[in-house]
Amino acid sequence: MILFPASELRPVLVEARTLACRVILVKDHGVYMMSEKSSPSRVTSRNGESRLIAYAVGCNPETVSFDEWWSLACTEFGGDDFAEYFDHDAAIFDRVIDDGWNLEIRADEHHLYLDVVLRDA
Repeated sequence: MILFPASELRPVLVEARTLACRVILVKDHGVYMMSEKSSPSRVTSRNGESRLIAYAVGCNPETVSFDEWWSLACTEFGGDDFAEYFDHDAAIFDRVIDDGWNLEIRADEHHLYLDVVLRDA
């Protein structure tokens, strides 16, 4: 199970809704979610990136060792990199934005399962 805290994910979801674009779940260098587009007013970094990113708990390569986040990501999602796209208006995202619930993602070999869980759960 991968967990996205509402405090981290909410800004990404709000950005996607504001820009009317999809939300992307990515597994490559970490596991994170981001909006398909980024706000034109966002300041770009040195490498030209201007993305607002929400990392899953334990899957941020800037704060967790490679072996640790890679093991967690592979256990849940397998070894291949991927990007999965979600509609920004998916009802489950309302619970994250409006109620502050965390987003939990589980996977089997064919499907991703999204659920919301209480902040303290």
